Amino acid sequence: MAASAAKEKEKDIKIIASATGSGVNFVLGITKVLCGVYTNSIAIISDGVNNFGDVFSSAGAAVGFSLEGKAHKRFPSGLGRTEYAVTLLMAIIIIAVGGVFAWQASDRFFYHPVVTFSWVQFGIIAATIAIKAGMAAGYGLLYRRFRSDVIKALTVDSILDACITLFTLVGLFLARYISFPADAAVGLAVSIVMILQGIKLLIDAMYKLLGGRDEKRERGLRALVLDQKGVKGVKLRLYDCGAKRAEAYVSVEYEEWAGQDDVLAAERTIKAVAEKYGIFVTFAKIEEEI
Repeated sequence: MAASAAKEKEKDIKIIASATGSGVNFVLGITKVLCGVYTNSIAIISDGVNNFGDVFSSAGAAVGFSLEGKAHKRFPSGLGRTEYAVTLLMAIIIIAVGGVFAWQASDRFFYHPVVTFSWVQFGIIAATIAIKAGMAAGYGLLYRRFRSDVIKALTVDSILDACITLFTLVGLFLARYISFPADAAVGLAVSIVMILQGIKLLIDAMYKLLGGRDEKRERGLRALVLDQKGVKGVKLRLYDCGAKRAEAYVSVEYEEWAGQDDVLAAERTIKAVAEKYGIFVTFAKIEEEI
């Protein structure tokens, strides 16, 4: 009962965090677009549009968390893998935004738009950097507590957004003094980092969605089984049902001297400990381990 209550509390915290992030990104997006229109800065406008993309990704994360762990007669193992789909969507958004920004940064090497500098707009944009850095720190603390791929993606996205806005701010300031497009060079570097991080998230999400091996949980379960009295060997197949749930079929080989009491005690311990980590074990005969 306590474990169920803890899971519900965790889900509620993650939903609130991602929904709040969606609302904050919406406000930041409007603010940046208005500042961009006033200063005639394409970079600031693009940065604001990037925030609107974060609105949808954060809202998608909230939806994914709300479905987490919900069992249905057609989905008896729950919908925990929805989180991987949300991570995939966020990775695509990060890559797309990074690509657009790389194109814009490259274009600035050849085309220098006239930008109107204003200390008021400069201060407002600087404040949005602090807000994004605060969001990244908050998501980072949540990730350390809950180890969610979606929360990790939100953390990375917030950090990258803060860097991109910083680049935009530097470009706005330097435009007053130098003719060399330093903002373009910095922006291109940030965009490349953004694209590479998005590709990494994309590969990780695709690996999990395609049923890739969950080596970390397999190692933990194998070590748990082999640690039991009388166990000689083990074969297992583990199926990833989401970050908080996995189902495993386990075939245990016992020593010749192990009695029925030893077998029952081992199975009880394995089931109880594994379930604490969200792994639901079924003991079965496995002829060959994949």
